[in-house]
Amino acid sequence: MLATRRKLRPVFVERKPRDEKNQWMQEALTRPANADLALEILQVWTLGNNLAMVAEFLDALSISHDGKGLIDQIPSEPSAEKVKSAVETLLAHHGVFPIFVYLHLFAGMDEEGWPTLKDLLATHPALAPVTLAKAA
Repeated sequence: MLATRRKLRPVFVERKPRDEKNQWMQEALTRPANADLALEILQVWTLGNNLAMVAEFLDALSISHDGKGLIDQIPSEPSAEKVKSAVETLLAHHGVFPIFVYLHLFAGMDEEGWPTLKDLLATHPALAPVTLAKAA
């Protein structure tokens, strides 16, 4: 994708230093035309590197999954207390950044969404984007 977008041969991109390739990828993935690709990369990263966290969240909410973090259908939102408890459990056991990414992905999968989860993502002090910027 990078080579095509920059009108270069793939071998040229492959030989670039990692830092430069990473910068090019970041620039490409922030473009609106590549939003679906960026979303897929985040989903693969989340399920590949943070499966225990995903399973813990789904288990805390009594949502059945296939053991790989995949669910057939997003159920209606559980009670507000159950959602808050599940988020606090994740925060006690996992890093803030992967939780932030996963919960935003999860909240965005359903058009109706889960109001309690969306409210937590907007107001919880540990999950605020400013907090993440300071942590990075």
